[in-house]
Amino acid sequence: MKIMFRTFGVAVMSVALMLTTGCVAPNGTPNNTGTGALIGGAFGALIGAAADRGHPGAGALIGAAAGIITGAIAGHIADQINAQQRAQLQQQSPQTLQTIQHNDQIVQQQQQATATPPSGQPAPAAEAPTPLTVDDIKALAAAGVKNDYIIQEIGDSKAVYSPADIAAAQQANPPVNQAVIDCMKSHVG
Repeated sequence: MKIMFRTFGVAVMSVALMLTTGCVAPNGTPNNTGTGALIGGAFGALIGAAADRGHPGAGALIGAAAGIITGAIAGHIADQINAQQRAQLQQQSPQTLQTIQHNDQIVQQQQQATATPPSGQPAPAAEAPTPLTVDDIKALAAAGVKNDYIIQEIGDSKAVYSPADIAAAQQANPPVNQAVIDCMKSHVG
């Protein structure tokens, strides 16, 4: 019984680590298919082992297989939506897409620099992100990009907005979500 709890604890910690890191495609974009498969497999194994107490190994194996398939399908759908949004953004506002890609690359470089142990040499000066403009936010909203992603990009870009910028976002058509506007209000300079 003690071994089962220890195994369950290790599995929970593994899932927690996967949730915080996720999978990344070679071009640096999130790979939701891989992340979905990993998370689905881990949760499936846990549920399968718990459900089949007589044969927890077999239950975990069946649960992991089902979870991998289900998670990969869900992740693939999310990847396709992201690809569609990027294509729409490329068509409607290529400058906004370029700004997002530039800022994502800077954030990735910063994360790698903090993850790499210091070698005794000073770290190279980090390039500053490009602030996300109101027009960029409108373009992201028009392309159907999720509010959480827009809010993340506002934070990553270190943008500062004026009350006039916020008023312009509030009058956008299609409308900018209130959560995004609230985020902009927290970045008034």
